[in-house]
Amino acid sequence: MANKEHHVSRVRPPKERRLKALGVEALEMGEVNPRVRVRLRKPVAALLESMSTKQRGEVFEAGLKALGMEVGDGE
Repeated sequence: MANKEHHVSRVRPPKERRLKALGVEALEMGEVNPRVRVRLRKPVAALLESMSTKQRGEVFEAGLKALGMEVGDGE
């Protein structure tokens, strides 16, 4: 029985083109995209949702530093 995904690599566009079509950027080296639940007030949640994923990460890291928590460079 033939593999149904046998020809997918020939018809699927490159990853960069697929991501661009979705309006997202590929993760850089050392980056992750965790699923985390957060409790926020509605205005804060609305502001957070209006940001790009890169901006959200920068805000989160800045908040950790402001709280005195060390952000390591390790993976």
